[in-house]
Amino acid sequence: MNGKKLLAIGVNLMTLAFAAPLFAVPPALSKLAAVDFKPPKGERFVLGNGMIIYMLKDNTLPVIHMSAIIRTGRINDPKAKIGLGDITASLLKDGGSARYKPEDIDKTLEFLGASVESSMAAEEARADMTVLKKDLDAVLDIYADILINPAFDAQKFKLRKDEALELISRRNDDPAREAQREALRAFYGATHPYGWRTETTTINAINGEDLKAYHANYYKPNNIILAVSGDFASGEEMLARLKEKLGAWPKGEVKFPIIAPVEIKESRQVYFIDRDIAQTSIVILQKGVKRHDPVEYPLSVTNEMLGGGLSSRLASEIRSRKGLAYSVYSYFAKKPDYGFINASCGTKPETYSQALSEMLNQFELIKKETAPEEEVKRAKDSMINSFVFRFATPFDLISERALYEYYGYKPDYLDTYVDNLAKVNPAAVIETSKKLFKPRDAQIFIIGNSKKFDKPLSEFGPVTVLKED
Repeated sequence: MNGKKLLAIGVNLMTLAFAAPLFAVPPALSKLAAVDFKPPKGERFVLGNGMIIYMLKDNTLPVIHMSAIIRTGRINDPKAKIGLGDITASLLKDGGSARYKPEDIDKTLEFLGASVESSMAAEEARADMTVLKKDLDAVLDIYADILINPAFDAQKFKLRKDEALELISRRNDDPAREAQREALRAFYGATHPYGWRTETTTINAINGEDLKAYHANYYKPNNIILAVSGDFASGEEMLARLKEKLGAWPKGEVKFPIIAPVEIKESRQVYFIDRDIAQTSIVILQKGVKRHDPVEYPLSVTNEMLGGGLSSRLASEIRSRKGLAYSVYSYFAKKPDYGFINASCGTKPETYSQALSEMLNQFELIKKETAPEEEVKRAKDSMINSFVFRFATPFDLISERALYEYYGYKPDYLDTYVDNLAKVNPAAVIETSKKLFKPRDAQIFIIGNSKKFDKPLSEFGPVTVLKED
């Protein structure tokens, strides 16, 4: 080896020797302060007819957003006419109004680049509007008329019923969604509003008079909270416009159906639908909490640790370490009566028992040993640091404030949410886990190809085989 090569090697070795410490020592970074986001409160008004209005100015763009939250929901449908609320809500705009034909509404909104949409959820109905500031009066007039005087055009009604029947015929196209729906149906019972679903018989039973009666009962100003945000001069100025369009709408009595208390089985039960599909869907349901229960704060942190993300225990063990599932997660849902705690995953049928066993095992483990302070802090930080991103716009924020009043939360719920999460400690996590997690009594729902299962379902409890319909 000649001298030049030896010299080059020596220089390279010296360069690496001096450079190594530079790359090995991490740069000194200043510590970031904790997120300190205080959601703006906006303004709250009440019209003479009882309509509650939340407002928050947003002058960043010349746009106005509104959302009317109507106190009803799918759970209020008559048992023989499940789907009535959905069809009624969907036809507010599409079915026209006393002063506007459906096609005229569509043409006007398209020409102005505005939108008016209505929808129905389990416990709320909504009517949303987005419009440029310069076109507010024209679109608000349409919005008010469809809320107060919907026409429910007969041709549009028939079309919507046909669409609902088509959706029923295709409702099992996605096995994962089917598993979630049917798991809740088995958990709450097919005859309870929390567990029922639309059927061809219930859709076919709905007629035009039903739509009018449903609207007349629920769509009343004293049964509505309106959230408004956008480019307006002041709350008083916007309030005057709303009074002009909605103030003369008379208040009235609203009759709500009596919903029976839920009866949840307190022992292990396995429900199964046999389908020749590539992936097995697993849903585990346990009895949850009622809305407004303060245990939601430690439960939120506990769930984040258990199945709230890729670093959670379920994902780390089942997805990352064992490679049994691409998607595995948990969450909980609050309801006026008992909600549920859900853990779900999709896995190969040949390894379904390993994934299911580990899911059940993780619910047991989190009850047995106090979680490390570091793990609890990581879960809290993840939730607290993402809190601000729940409100991408002022409209998102004021809508959420309106929703919290709608669902009966205390006025300071949103303002104290982060502080209440921050108070959760490892002791609260294990106490909550012991109180709520009862995997031995869980209801397990599975859709998959039993011919490929590595173990019989009966090893996990008594099995009820369901026929897909």
